Amino acid sequence: MTYSSKAQRSASVATATEACDAEEADVVPSLETVPDDPDAAPDASVGGAASGELDKKELVDRVVARCGVKKREAKPSVEAALAILGEALAEGRELRLEPFGKLKVSNIKTRGEKRVINARLRQNAPQRPGSAGEGPEAAED
Repeated sequence: MTYSSKAQRSASVATATEACDAEEADVVPSLETVPDDPDAAPDASVGGAASGELDKKELVDRVVARCGVKKREAKPSVEAALAILGEALAEGRELRLEPFGKLKVSNIKTRGEKRVINARLRQNAPQRPGSAGEGPEAAED
């Protein structure tokens, strides 16, 4: 799609964002990627690909499916978001993006023409059924 003005593009992006926000309200992200048994083999279905990786094409496809927008409208937004995240990581900035989590860069090294970034990602633990209200405070009653 070719936009004749910046305002048209902004309006299209705003419409796509609103559609995605409306869909997202009913969708609860699954954060159960850490198995209960640390010796268990990782699930190949996590991330969708057999290797467990989520590539840009699959990310765009998932955004399209979740938000109900056309691929040609979603792809520039996804690419822009990835570029912004990459720039922030390269600067060593901390990311706080719920429900993705909090990502803190601990070390950046340059090796040849590549940059190696070591980071820690902290996510909220998924709520388990029946776990609400349980804990040390609930046991005292």
